[in-house]
Amino acid sequence: MADTSGIIALLDRSDRHHTAVGGAIRDRTLWVPSTILPEVDYLATKYLGAKATRAFLEDLTQGAFHYVSVESIDLKLAVQLIQQYQDVPLGVVDASLVALAERYKIKQILTLDRRHFNLIQPQTLEYFELLP
Repeated sequence: MADTSGIIALLDRSDRHHTAVGGAIRDRTLWVPSTILPEVDYLATKYLGAKATRAFLEDLTQGAFHYVSVESIDLKLAVQLIQQYQDVPLGVVDASLVALAERYKIKQILTLDRRHFNLIQPQTLEYFELLP
């Protein structure tokens, strides 16, 4: 499951984590939640340019990644997580990513945001493995 930071590092060849991210997802299906798209669009366009954003979206729509929509059941769990972790600035994007990972039983999360994801204890999984 991809977080915004993992996608941005993947798109940005000058990012110090680019090679590690590429290696971490090699031979894996990368799930891209619908909720990260606005953040990816904004950050990629601002820092990498519209061409990089278009390339990512084209890859996404052509099946290079597995696109997954956040449903109301996921939002319900996301709200519960935001309330449960109210001392952590956990927003709807990260919380919905956790909810999707729980629903689809995906342990691996591609993220550079260790601060939030290290603190979250999954409800239906033993743990999350943070990549890279």
